[in-house]
Amino acid sequence: MDKQPFDLSKRLGLFQIAILAVSLIVLAMMFSGCGNGRSKQENRLKTYGHDGYMGYSNSNPNLPNRYQYLNYNADGNFIEQVLKPISGIEHTQIYFNGTDLHVNLKVNKALSDGQVEELRAKAQSVVQDNMPRYKVHVEAKR
Repeated sequence: MDKQPFDLSKRLGLFQIAILAVSLIVLAMMFSGCGNGRSKQENRLKTYGHDGYMGYSNSNPNLPNRYQYLNYNADGNFIEQVLKPISGIEHTQIYFNGTDLHVNLKVNKALSDGQVEELRAKAQSVVQDNMPRYKVHVEAKR
């Protein structure tokens, strides 16, 4: 058996080739990961919407400061919807004055004064719970 001395130059050559191969693979992976098929225009950061709140209302779509919530017609329809299940109400009239919400109820004529007041208080509670951004005023008449 022939013993040969350890040749460091051969060993280093293989090590350098392995490092070079690994570096090339990592470099190829980095460049392929950055190409997502989009144009440079699409890769730009998106700015906040110009809503006066630095995009606050655009990034939180369920907040009531968005445009679809600031609609008296939608609020009026919703109030009529929550008052519909209450028996004894024949007609509702709703009007807004800034943050004040006025609801006039025409109730059944067969109800006593105590029942009318109880109906008014129930309607007041239901509307106030569903419309917290308004000061609710409810009147009930026969």
